[in-house]
Amino acid sequence: MLKQRSIQNGSSLVELMISIALGFASMTAMSSLVGHGIALNSQLMIKSRLNAEINAVLAVLGQDLARAGYQALTKELLEDPINFSNPFHHSVRFKHYDKEPANSCITFAYDRNKNGKLDVVNTNENYGYRLRDNAIEMRIDGLGCDKAGWQDLTDPSLIKINTLSFVSQKLNTQYIEQNRVTIKIAAELVNDPDISYSADIIVSIKNYD
Repeated sequence: MLKQRSIQNGSSLVELMISIALGFASMTAMSSLVGHGIALNSQLMIKSRLNAEINAVLAVLGQDLARAGYQALTKELLEDPINFSNPFHHSVRFKHYDKEPANSCITFAYDRNKNGKLDVVNTNENYGYRLRDNAIEMRIDGLGCDKAGWQDLTDPSLIKINTLSFVSQKLNTQYIEQNRVTIKIAAELVNDPDISYSADIIVSIKNYD
């Protein structure tokens, strides 16, 4: 008795090649998408770190500058305001380091140790910040804006500071004079100039006059 053969249907070579090609294209597209996602995430993290760094620097400058003119002898001032002499008054100055933009350096003083005197020995109570060679520097030992020897606050090998500016404004509200300084910073990454960030803050100097 003859047995009936069963016919098995399979994929032809052409169909197999097409399937392989489609699978390979899908994997390539997926790999490209994943790679793009990783690169984008990495760029966002780097930009976020740059933003955080600049905002942190602005916070340091703002908090320090807000102390300008402060002196601790409030009792003496109230008892004899006419004859009382505050060595920290009118200490805010705007200058610049050689070949840097105008108003890119600010110097000021305040009574850090609360003894009512402007100390320049051991603890120097003259402070300041400036732009020099695409870095923000912090004043050391009361040095002037035009002197070397300041300390880097930002790392010039990582971040390039393109702008540091201080703009002063006086406001008169109900016969009370207020002094405000706008601090602006613009920066970019040294290794990737396309990643940049700029920000500014307004600081009220309540102890200035």
